[in-house]
Amino acid sequence: MIGDDSLNYKINDIVDVTVTGIQPYGVFVKLDDTVSGLLHISEISSGFVADISDYVNVNSIIKVKIIDIIDPFKVRVSLKALEKVSGRKRRRIPIRQLPEFELGFSTLEEKLEIWIKQLEEEDVH
Repeated sequence: MIGDDSLNYKINDIVDVTVTGIQPYGVFVKLDDTVSGLLHISEISSGFVADISDYVNVNSIIKVKIIDIIDPFKVRVSLKALEKVSGRKRRRIPIRQLPEFELGFSTLEEKLEIWIKQLEEEDVH
């Protein structure tokens, strides 16, 4: 917990904050009169962020998740942590675990059809 006795900020809390400044590396926010925070550019979206101003404006109120407590007066927050994961969850398979993986060079075209069929069969089972 940080701040005075009436405050109960914890990691993973979802809070409304006021944007107080924008820099190329992130956004400064204010949780209340004593607690401020940083929304780093890497925590704005899971996609590429070319211009932070496309996401927030100074004086706007946004909902964020507290991801770190620096000291009693500073926190790190995230917008990205609030993004909903849509659709089917992706499964990453290390290349060496792909069926019939062989070391050495071969074109993707040679193996792609085989890999697709094998992954489709796994999904059915």
